[in-house]
Amino acid sequence: MYEFTFLTPDRGAGFVKRLEAEGLSVGVARDPMAEEATTISIPDDISDELADRIEGWYEEETQAAEAELFRDGRAEAAISAGVWVTLADGQSSFAPIEPSIMSRMLSVLSSDEVGEFVDRVARAVEHPDDTPACARRED
Repeated sequence: MYEFTFLTPDRGAGFVKRLEAEGLSVGVARDPMAEEATTISIPDDISDELADRIEGWYEEETQAAEAELFRDGRAEAAISAGVWVTLADGQSSFAPIEPSIMSRMLSVLSSDEVGEFVDRVARAVEHPDDTPACARRED
């Protein structure tokens, strides 16, 4: 399942319309831990071409929302960035990250690569392993 998080007042309504126009089953849920966050989910059994288009739409939507907040002078209070961390028991938690740091990370890594990194850190925290690096096997 692909998930996209919106921290905007419209909660990603335009993004949802685009996804539905593609005939996708779209889930929309407010985060119980962070009321301002809305998570939009779609199945992950889509073509790479469609996934790339959707990533582009998501970027467009978030950049437009950010530009509007700057234009209205509300950017400092409203803009936040972060990653969702999913734990082994299925719980999720939003880890806030300074927007400038997140922007730098995403300038060199894809969102999938950032997600993979976060997943590995979460696994390592939940399942500590003091095996020396030279003796470890890749998952």
